[in-house]
Amino acid sequence: MAKFMVLLIILFLLVVGILAFFNKDTVNLTVWQGVTYEVPVIGLILMSSAAGILSMFIVFSIRDARRFFSNWQLNRRQKKEAKIQESYTRGLDAFFACRYEEARELFAHVVEDDPSSFNALLRLGDIAFNEEDLIKARDYYMKAKEIKPRSIEVLLSMEKVFEAQQKWQEALKYLDSVLEIDDENVEILHKKRGIYERDRQWEELVEVQYKILKCKLSDEEEQEEQKKLPGYKYELGCHYLETNNTEKAVKTLKSAIKTDKDFTSAYIALAEAYLKEGNTDEAQEILLKGYETSTSLVLLVRLEDFFIAMGEPGTIIDLYQKAIQRFPRDLKLQFFLAKLYYRLEMIDYAFETINALDTSAFDFPDLHILLGNIYERRFQYERAADEFKKALKVDKPLMVPFCCTSCAFTSKDWSGRCPKCKNWNTFVLNTYEACKTQKR
Repeated sequence: MAKFMVLLIILFLLVVGILAFFNKDTVNLTVWQGVTYEVPVIGLILMSSAAGILSMFIVFSIRDARRFFSNWQLNRRQKKEAKIQESYTRGLDAFFACRYEEARELFAHVVEDDPSSFNALLRLGDIAFNEEDLIKARDYYMKAKEIKPRSIEVLLSMEKVFEAQQKWQEALKYLDSVLEIDDENVEILHKKRGIYERDRQWEELVEVQYKILKCKLSDEEEQEEQKKLPGYKYELGCHYLETNNTEKAVKTLKSAIKTDKDFTSAYIALAEAYLKEGNTDEAQEILLKGYETSTSLVLLVRLEDFFIAMGEPGTIIDLYQKAIQRFPRDLKLQFFLAKLYYRLEMIDYAFETINALDTSAFDFPDLHILLGNIYERRFQYERAADEFKKALKVDKPLMVPFCCTSCAFTSKDWSGRCPKCKNWNTFVLNTYEACKTQKR
């Protein structure tokens, strides 16, 4: 390239020399008002060419200088970024190795060199959170949020800080902010549902459950969420019942039963709502309907309490007898009929019914306790003592009337939802290891 330029200059000088030989005339060149010089024509040409060359030289020099300065700045910036990235990478290694002190120092250097380092601020917040310094963690997360206010990661980081501080309403605000960005995020909806369940905000929870069901779920997930819906409606109905809003309670519990016709707990709660309104006929009808639909022994026992309270023991006896005719091999029905006879002071009927049971196939403490009480009422004290001894020898509690068919949790009190596994409609009367049998 240099040789070519030298060649061009030589050619140019040669041409100028030839022109100077043949053109010896002069011209007047006025450089200022009243200032005129007589200049050879070839001199004027050389002056013009020199001016053009000088102008081009200046332009190219400025361009090259700017390019050199830009490259210098770029190299400097790249070196700085490489240094920051190296510190951040080392910080990450230390962070995941739980060397938090080292990681904190490295991330702090990153933020010092680049205050807008979003990821470094997040990691500093994570370190503070892991060390349970929630105030400092929140400060770091807030700085990161100022840089990227719609970042899902930083919004969830803020949410977990407020959740750790048990500030549930603030946590919900950040979950709502995430849902504004991604309204079908199932995990976030689950988190929101968990907070509502913790605070027993059942109305809001049911709304969230409907939103979850509208999301794209696998068949298995959709089936699982559909099973939870009547349970949450049941909880909402019970909430209305506790707050004396019986009209809404009835409507909600009916909806729960419509979703799951075998929902024993909802039938019982709905009957209680009708009784609270003084509507005994509706309460009776719903309990009977529930028993006809589900054949649940729990509902039959509730009907027993209902008809005895109403002064109609004959009706419940008739129901037991019809149930035994329908399920003659169900020994539990015969046992509870014997208990009913004993409760009604019909001792002979109770004795005949319980003697008809095959105790080799149906042997558990309550049976011996009931039989012992019957013998005691018949003044057969030795036999009564023998039955009580048999009850004591059985390796289980004397009275555990309810158990969960899902996790085998036992309780003396009825509950619409198992307090251990949190499943609804799983409590049954624990007769002859009913829960263990169903679980197997």
